[in-house]
Amino acid sequence: MASRISNRITFPIGWLLLATMMLSACQRYEWVHPTKSLEQFGRDKFACEERASRMYPVVPVTTVEGGGYIYDDFGHCHRRFDGFGVCYSRPPIYVPPTYSTRDMNQPARNQAVESCLYSKGYQLVPAK
Repeated sequence: MASRISNRITFPIGWLLLATMMLSACQRYEWVHPTKSLEQFGRDKFACEERASRMYPVVPVTTVEGGGYIYDDFGHCHRRFDGFGVCYSRPPIYVPPTYSTRDMNQPARNQAVESCLYSKGYQLVPAK
């Protein structure tokens, strides 16, 4: 009996927490400083990005995402009116691999920009 009551309570709370987490994932943030203008923020951010780019230059890495296999469709078989079977087949199809390129230093560069802006007194707050 007690387990049924606790299940009735925890189940809606779990859904409420899940919905809250999903909505907060869509939250946008912006950088603010109590005394600096938007123009000064642009200059500070550019300086931070420039510094981070020197610390963590672009390192492109190409990876294989998928593919690189042969799709062999054996075709279709059916019986003719005289009782014999007839099969039609298609030639095999080669599906080439899919490649993607990403920058290995992007996360470190983003973190360096954030650290730089924090050190200049900026705060990251939810957008209004």
